Amino acid sequence: MMLGAVALFTSCTSEEQETLSPENGSEQKGQFVLNLNSNADFSVQTRALNENAYSNTDNFTVQIINSSSQVVMECKGSELSTYLPKELSIGSYEVKAFYGTESKASRNDFRVEGSNTFTIQAEQQTSVDVACAPTCGKLYVNFDPSMATYCSDYNVTYGGTEALGAETIAWAKADSEPWYVALTPNGETINYTINLTVKDSYAFTDGNGQKQTQAQYTGSFQLQRNHAHKLTVKPSYTPSTEGGLEIQITIDDTTNDHEVTFTVPVSWI
Repeated sequence: MMLGAVALFTSCTSEEQETLSPENGSEQKGQFVLNLNSNADFSVQTRALNENAYSNTDNFTVQIINSSSQVVMECKGSELSTYLPKELSIGSYEVKAFYGTESKASRNDFRVEGSNTFTIQAEQQTSVDVACAPTCGKLYVNFDPSMATYCSDYNVTYGGTEALGAETIAWAKADSEPWYVALTPNGETINYTINLTVKDSYAFTDGNGQKQTQAQYTGSFQLQRNHAHKLTVKPSYTPSTEGGLEIQITIDDTTNDHEVTFTVPVSWI
C-alpha cells in the first residue's frame, strides 16, 4: 500500500536557523515544502500488529535539522496539513521522517524511515521529497500439515544478519506470526536451519543399527528491506534406510511473486 501525503507547513516546534548574510539589516530566508510518503507493504497482514499504521504518514515524526546538527523543527505528520510553507533561513538542511522502533528482530514492531537533504535559497521555495520504507525484512514459515504425520517436533531457526550477530531467532511448529528482521540498506543473506524430531516409526537406521530420530537441513537466501519471504516445509518419506525422510522446501518471495521449490534429503545427527 502506498499512502502519499503532501504537506505545506511552518514550524510545529522550532528554533530559527543561524543568521546568514543579512541584507539591508534583515535575515535572508526562503520557503520549504515537503512531499512525504511511505512504502511499507509486506502484502500479508498479521494479528500481532497493524502494518497499515506504518504506511500512514500521519503517525510519523518529522524533523528538520540544520548544518549545525540542531533540530530546528519537529512535529507529527498529522500536523503538517495545518501549516503553510515553512520559512527558513538560507543554508543547508536535512529532513527526516520516521515511525516505529528499530530492533534486531521483533514480532511486535519495526521501523520505517526516510530522509533527504536540501538547500534554502533567498526568496525561493524549495520542494523536498521524502520516501520512507521499512528498515527490515519479514520472515515467516508454513509447515505443511503432514509434518505432524512424520515428526513429533520441528522448528526453523534464522540467523546471519549483521544486527543479530551470533544470535538466532526461532519459528516453532505452533507459531503463526512473522518475524521482522533488521537489515542493512543493501539487504543481507539469511541463514536458516530446519530441525526435525522424527517419530520412531519413520526413523533412519544407521550402519551400526542405531535409530536416528534427529535430523536437520540448512540453507540460505537473500532478503531485501521491505520484502517478505515465506519458507514452506513439506516432508516426504521413502521406507528404506537408504531413502529415509526428505523435505520439500518452497521459498516464496511474496513481494515479487517469485517462488522456488526444491526437495532435499535431510542430514541425520
